[in-house]
Amino acid sequence: IRNHEGDYRCPDETVTRMLAEKIEESRDSNILHHFTFEDLDLASFSRYRNHFKSTKPDHPWNGEDHLEFLRLIGGWRRERETGNAGLTAAGLLMFGRYPEIREAFPFFMLDYQERPEARADSRWVDRVTPDGTWSGNLFDFYQIVIQRLVRDLKVPFRLTGDTRVDESPVHEALREALVNTLIHADYTGRASVLVVKRPDMFGFRNPGGLRLPVELAIQGGHTDCRNRLLQGMFRHVG
Repeated sequence: IRNHEGDYRCPDETVTRMLAEKIEESRDSNILHHFTFEDLDLASFSRYRNHFKSTKPDHPWNGEDHLEFLRLIGGWRRERETGNAGLTAAGLLMFGRYPEIREAFPFFMLDYQERPEARADSRWVDRVTPDGTWSGNLFDFYQIVIQRLVRDLKVPFRLTGDTRVDESPVHEALREALVNTLIHADYTGRASVLVVKRPDMFGFRNPGGLRLPVELAIQGGHTDCRNRLLQGMFRHVG
């Protein structure tokens, strides 16, 4: 890699990521062989289906059984060339149990920290990590963390027609930032997904570099999602 005044050897992890992202348009669509529906947390998956049904009560997918519904949203796939079928990476990351997710993604880690002071070294007063009290998957992490992020936010009185709107632009921005953190992460990377809430800021970090030039990312209107199936799964439930 060329870095200003010289050329340097890339770390192995950087080379592996570059090769993988050249081959795979979406990093979450590959089939995880020897993983089955039993590796999912059924309670998480059922909560997702309930959200889907409340968001789209008349959708024809609501009448499908669990496995077919999982296939339709991208969590289960069959390879036409080989006939192999199984969970996709997206299906396991979104709905799996933490020990099973770590089998496929050894460095997978989700971390939310609430810190009482505007300092990087401040100790946390509230934290969410996979500790055995919840599933440890992306869907449940989102559900838990979004509630903590928007807690204590002021909501100015606002009407749309005759209906009061109980969200502010900050609520919308936090929801967007949290979803983007999860769908653009490289879950083969060694860094954790980290979300921080402090009196002076909200911070979001995920493993994996930008897939777009920085100039285009800042300009906006351009996207190259690393995990397109995860993106679709979040979009399906609004």
